[in-house]
Amino acid sequence: MIRKLSPVTATSFVIAVTAVSVAATQTVAQSAQSATQRTALHDYRVVTVAEGFENPWSIAFIPGGDILVTERPGRLRIVRNGALLPTPVVGLPPIRAAGQGGLLDVVPHPNFAANRFLYISYSKPSADGQQGATAVIRAKFENDQLTEVTEVFEAQVWSAGRGHYGSRLAFDRNGFLFITLGDRQVPSEGDLTAHPSQNLTTHHGKVIRIHDDGRVPTDNPFVGREGALPQTWTWGHRNVQGLAIHPTTGDVFTSEHGPQGGDEINVLEPGKNYGWPVVGFGMNYRSGSAIHSGTHRDGMEQPVHV
Repeated sequence: MIRKLSPVTATSFVIAVTAVSVAATQTVAQSAQSATQRTALHDYRVVTVAEGFENPWSIAFIPGGDILVTERPGRLRIVRNGALLPTPVVGLPPIRAAGQGGLLDVVPHPNFAANRFLYISYSKPSADGQQGATAVIRAKFENDQLTEVTEVFEAQVWSAGRGHYGSRLAFDRNGFLFITLGDRQVPSEGDLTAHPSQNLTTHHGKVIRIHDDGRVPTDNPFVGREGALPQTWTWGHRNVQGLAIHPTTGDVFTSEHGPQGGDEINVLEPGKNYGWPVVGFGMNYRSGSAIHSGTHRDGMEQPVHV
């Protein structure tokens, strides 16, 4: 189900996605749509926009009024004139839909109105289907189908694990594409500095920056550095799944899924190390035992908020 949070005293709105049973929430939804919710800062109403989804993961608004929604099991759906079209978009590549993996983010190119390009992240299966890696394709979206499908990025992080793919996408004001990559749930134990999120030769736990066709920008912080992948923008992440770029300042904001008590908001600076798993504020689930060597270390950044 897609619901719109409609402010009572404002003209903007926020879309929230929930994967819940329509039957179980029908009464609640009807009540919520008719009632104004009041908070200290804003009054709002919750309005259903469309329903009938399975594990909706991402939303993109495109010129002309259509809303595109990814479903994690591997379908790209269209909401048109307030209704979910019955037929999914055709043209997607094979997808490894398991655990947290599947069809993930979708964003339009900044010049979508002219070039019709969409960018889609997903968990790509290995040839034998036993492993997966985060990948990003570019495709033209015309006549409700994808054509000219081209892979612009494949993470050098093949794993049989089913979680921590990262995969959020965002374009900055200069047209560079940012992609978040998770640590693929590599255990945080033993020598924490040996964890792959702390290793610049892999894409584990990185945020990367590329051109819209997949080329590496020459001013990326690790270009020309021996033993470092040139796409890397920042490192030392666990699983960044929120990404927003300020349209005026260009600041890159991320929200990062940490362990218990360790979720973070960061403002990224190129080349910086954000510490996972060496430093942080979280703990192991259930046991509450320590993960990190501490909360601070020279050369590792502090979050804006935990």
